[in-house]
Amino acid sequence: MDDRILFVDDEKNILEGYKRLLRDEFNITTATSGGQALAELQLLGPYAVVISDMNMPEMNGAEFLAQVRQVAPSSVRMLLTGYKDIDLAIEAVNEGRIFRYLTKPCKKNDLIRAIKMALAQYHANLDDNEAIKQAKEITLQAAKLSKVLLSRDQR
Repeated sequence: MDDRILFVDDEKNILEGYKRLLRDEFNITTATSGGQALAELQLLGPYAVVISDMNMPEMNGAEFLAQVRQVAPSSVRMLLTGYKDIDLAIEAVNEGRIFRYLTKPCKKNDLIRAIKMALAQYHANLDDNEAIKQAKEITLQAAKLSKVLLSRDQR
């Protein structure tokens, strides 16, 4: 499976820095706005992990990640910001169900570890979703069999 990571930040030089920093570890795609990233998700998604800056012009990271939750619910969402405002962190976690809130500058090893944890969460979510799908199918088959058996008994 291709574990793609989408980084969103309005500063191109920051995005280029992430690409250089993480190119040996992950498959990175970047977007310079929430709108561009949402279009990217709809056209080329899913992405395993979506990492957004908080302070962006069109919509902040919390608003963007809340929309990501609707468009790509299986993507694990992370917020990376230079601001340490606890109210913004709470908003992001509550609205976008953020997996991690990281502050800039984030050490390379800390960022890699957080992304690897997010990827593990992504795969666990996929496994859980597959198990739920299988359980529903088994339940549906059991209900159909039960109807057949009941109709035989009524003859």
